[in-house]
Amino acid sequence: MTTASAKQIASSSVLLLAENLIRLLAVAAVSFWIARQLGPGQFGILNFASAFAAILLAVSTLGMDTPVILRLTQTQQSRPIMAAVLALRAIVSVIVFIAAVLIALVLKHDDSVAFNTTVIVSLGIILNTPAVFDYWFKANTNAAPAALARISGTLLSAAAKVLCLYLGLGVEALAWTVAFEAAVTSIVFTLVYFKNIENNKQQGNFTAKKKAMAKLMLESWPYLLSMTAVVAYMKIDVVILGYLSTNTETGIYSLSQKLSEVLYMIPVVLIDSLYPTLTKKYLSTNNIHKNQGQMLFDVAVGASIIATLISIALSGIFIKIIFGNGYQKSIDVFYVHSWSCIAIAMNTARHRWLATLQLQRYIPIVTTIGLVSNIVCNLFLIPEYGAIGAAYATLISYFISGYACSFVFPSLKSVGWEQTRALFPWIRLYRLYKGTGRI
Repeated sequence: MTTASAKQIASSSVLLLAENLIRLLAVAAVSFWIARQLGPGQFGILNFASAFAAILLAVSTLGMDTPVILRLTQTQQSRPIMAAVLALRAIVSVIVFIAAVLIALVLKHDDSVAFNTTVIVSLGIILNTPAVFDYWFKANTNAAPAALARISGTLLSAAAKVLCLYLGLGVEALAWTVAFEAAVTSIVFTLVYFKNIENNKQQGNFTAKKKAMAKLMLESWPYLLSMTAVVAYMKIDVVILGYLSTNTETGIYSLSQKLSEVLYMIPVVLIDSLYPTLTKKYLSTNNIHKNQGQMLFDVAVGASIIATLISIALSGIFIKIIFGNGYQKSIDVFYVHSWSCIAIAMNTARHRWLATLQLQRYIPIVTTIGLVSNIVCNLFLIPEYGAIGAAYATLISYFISGYACSFVFPSLKSVGWEQTRALFPWIRLYRLYKGTGRI
């Protein structure tokens, strides 16, 4: 395996950023149009199906990303590894899809449209199987083919969704566009993978061996637990709401959730931009840990507070104009849900900083605590309060996981106090402005 050059790494990074931006804009624009055209009821059905399938898709990946990429970077015999990964993923995907159908039958047995939509979207679990070829491109720091596969799927799916909306087709037709996206992405992944390896005879035979598959399972299960917990943590509220409440309440909540997710980008982008520099400064000396860690939390939390306040001020008129009177209740739900942006900022900054402090072993623990608290809060609040109850459940659980857990573990208490001070960053920023140099 050849070592990537600095130019190659930089090019891949820029390409990945551009790809994410293109896909985000395409998905957001079409999603907002879908919300307006379908109305809360059918929009709720589609989002329940998407959240449900996303959780089970995380299970089907088996958490193989990190261990497989690590293996690929350490060997020239990549084809046997990829064959084992593909076979394992195919087998598990079929099993998980069957489980998805059975679970959907239990949850939505009294709603044929919701059941059909959930099953159709869940087909993506199987259709996404060839996406494992992305591991090879990541290991080789070759972002262009993988970006082509994902962008192709996203843009063609967006076009199909637009056509469905133009023709006035319902939620089941839109569900097929989700499966279509998975199929297109996988086809392109398969084509570009075999195109890239066809002239390299040193990568071994594309043959799956049971021993290799068993070893991959053994290496991947810790990552599977962590990944599933993270995805479930972010999606379980929609699934529980869709089961315990109505499709309309699910649609009302889903719109607020999607608007909040746009807010999350602001602190995450700032953290990703600032973190490498602060980490380098921290690692170069033993005396500035407090300053650098505090600055990371100050910027992340300060930006999230400003973004939340601005979004609350503008959200009422925005939702009324863009989505219509059918989503009037989404305004109040968003007023609650948007504050979770601050918790996301705290949690994301803490995850990055714990890696610098070599305390990343706490990350899956606090994530699992957040998942459990999210489920418990949703089960208590949704039956009584519906969509706004789910928003409060999200807010409470995000702060439990992203902030309160810092005071549960002694090793994290210093980080917890940095998070607390970050809620009031203005004094330190003022001191810097006045030239005292103190943070």
